[in-house]
Amino acid sequence: MNIEIKTREQQHNADLFGGRLHENKPISGQVYSNLLYWAHVEAPEDGEFGLHPHENIEILTFIFEGGLEHFDTATNVWTPLPAGGVQHIQAGKGLSHSERYKKGSRAFQIWFDPDFSAASMKEPYYKDYQADSFSWIKEKNYKVKSYVGKNAPIKTDAPGISAMRYKIKKGKHEFNFQADSFYSLYLMSGKINIAENKIHTDTFARITDTDTITIDALENSDLFILKSPVNVDYKLASG
Repeated sequence: MNIEIKTREQQHNADLFGGRLHENKPISGQVYSNLLYWAHVEAPEDGEFGLHPHENIEILTFIFEGGLEHFDTATNVWTPLPAGGVQHIQAGKGLSHSERYKKGSRAFQIWFDPDFSAASMKEPYYKDYQADSFSWIKEKNYKVKSYVGKNAPIKTDAPGISAMRYKIKKGKHEFNFQADSFYSLYLMSGKINIAENKIHTDTFARITDTDTITIDALENSDLFILKSPVNVDYKLASG
């Protein structure tokens, strides 16, 4: 098993718009797989990203607390998305969008490379998935919520992607992985131990080259796991 860990302090951290928004970025510049970017957004105050363009990329925004309003040139309307929802954008030939985060919001925004050469030929696409699109399911000795993947509501053009959130109780939990995939873990709350590595809240870990791991939850914990392929059959924009 290969594991790489970044604490919150080791991630790229930035205060935006005079501190109205804060981002810690487990992926920013050092890309891998078909993942381009990952930001954990917190809103100490109301904050807005003004209108800005995107082309080709695919974007998922997971709203865990608070909410946002979103405008894009594919729909030309402001659309509210409260906590529990997910926003899915396929920028295609190009669109511009803006986001207004409410005070107290917490979100992930993750960008993917769906094959830029193919995406550049597509019309832009935007869809909101409200909180009731997803539900907690009891499995083994934990609860899981599936957002993206084969048996989940959201399907990405970027291949090999799945995204799930786990609420795990104190104790040991075994997870089946696939050795040909990356597993990107973000601990949203709690404290866990993986292969003698103690992982605290807001720590990010990337795991590959294993078909199973044991997670020892040192306390009740909330864990987000994103799966992505080690290899894809197209040229990645990141080189």
